[in-house]
Amino acid sequence: MTDAFRRFTLERAVQATMAATIPVFVLAAGSILSWLGPARFLRWPLLLVLAALSVALALRRGGRPPTSAFAIGVAGFAVLALVSVLWSPKPLLSGAHAALFALVLATCGALAWAAWGRPDVVALVVDGVLLGVALVAVGGLVLLAVDYDRAVMPATTEFPARYQGIGGGPNTATMVMALGVPLAAQRLLRGRRWWRVAAGALLVLLLGSIVASGSRGALLAAFAGLAVFVALTVRAPRRKALALGGVAAALLVAIAVMRAPSPLPPGTPSTFVPPFAGHSAESPFEPKGDFVDANFVLRLEDDVGHPGLGVADTRRRTRTLLNSSGRSQAWTGTVGLISERPIAGYGFGLEDKVFVDRYISFNSAVPENSYLGLSLQLGVLGLIALVTVFVLLVVTVAKAFPQLDDRARVVVAGCGGAVAAGLVLGGFQSFLYAVGNNAT
Repeated sequence: MTDAFRRFTLERAVQATMAATIPVFVLAAGSILSWLGPARFLRWPLLLVLAALSVALALRRGGRPPTSAFAIGVAGFAVLALVSVLWSPKPLLSGAHAALFALVLATCGALAWAAWGRPDVVALVVDGVLLGVALVAVGGLVLLAVDYDRAVMPATTEFPARYQGIGGGPNTATMVMALGVPLAAQRLLRGRRWWRVAAGALLVLLLGSIVASGSRGALLAAFAGLAVFVALTVRAPRRKALALGGVAAALLVAIAVMRAPSPLPPGTPSTFVPPFAGHSAESPFEPKGDFVDANFVLRLEDDVGHPGLGVADTRRRTRTLLNSSGRSQAWTGTVGLISERPIAGYGFGLEDKVFVDRYISFNSAVPENSYLGLSLQLGVLGLIALVTVFVLLVVTVAKAFPQLDDRARVVVAGCGGAVAAGLVLGGFQSFLYAVGNNAT
């Protein structure tokens, strides 16, 4: 009885810490300004506690973890990030980022060993992640009820009003919600009836929040994860085709709803205040003679795509489903930076130091693409290492999946959907390797 109680307590402690960590990381980049400071402080102790509990759970299991190609691939990726301090112009910064990333990977490894061959532990950890996502989604609804202006970003002449919940923008909390969609779907198929009802309600809430946010990356990621979940869960080819058709139809409906709101007409006053209205940086030099500081005339971050000086820009820019919001320009510029150090990059954790926003239609300190961002940090070697890790993961799961019982298949399918959602989301956001980011 005592051993059972201890086991229950430790596993539930991991689950509870997981559930608490996720909303705290979202709040650390959230819309509630008074909570930013405390959340940014608490996220690191919570991450350390989660790591310690995960290691304790693995040590209690005992034995020797199995050596697999996937584990070696993950370790190799972590070593490459750590070794990048040798060529990084800011070795201390690269080392700190690499050490934090290694801590996250070690935590995942400890959880994997603790849950190895134990579907009940896997389900418990997954439920902890799902509970954290649920807290983020429900917290957004609560904020919407008590402070509408914090929960919704006002409309502008380019964007309609967009729901952001407790996130610090429409793309923040929705990243977590996108990963939660396939996890909610797997909970819908297992457990008691009231659990299934709750999971169904959460699934609707997650998809509704993503659609209301207008986040195209989160929407595509959520439905990609849902499609992978359906493909792994439904066995009969005919039923699988019908189910995937239903997912595609739901995506089209979601896109239609997302496109319904309209931006403000030209000339309409907007209450939206740009996040940065000054010039990018003051020059350390005083202009001589008739020269002036060009940064006061045209901000560096508005350089590319700006009309000629003295020429009015009369184009109406509205955000459509397929335009890039400036990302394509930023990505092109990032490729140019990568080409200057293509093999091993500039050093892990230096993405926001190397990338410079010079694009009038883009507003971010990073290129908003995890694959380009990683190539910027670790070059082609880093990108190959990352792709290798996920290829080995797919191979490992593919070998074991046919041997699983129905309950385990559902849980693994939900996890597979979440991984697929994350990989799609990585094409729209820089977050896969950025410990401290809410979606990492």
